[in-house]
Amino acid sequence: MNPLYDQIFNQQYVNEAYLHQLQIQRYHAEQQQEIAKAVKALHDYCDAARRIAPEYQQQAFCACAAVIL
Repeated sequence: MNPLYDQIFNQQYVNEAYLHQLQIQRYHAEQQQEIAKAVKALHDYCDAARRIAPEYQQQAFCACAAVIL
């Protein structure tokens, strides 16, 4: 490791509980981002489905159901 880094950040003083809390917060934020991506994808799907002609909607539904399954 870099000696300058060791002078600035002494690993023996790391608060494990604080680091664990930061990891939990980071995980939570990442999960919130994934939820937002899923919601946007579903919104995009609904927009696209509205533009499909009625005679093709059953075909689109079956194709999407196959992806989900």
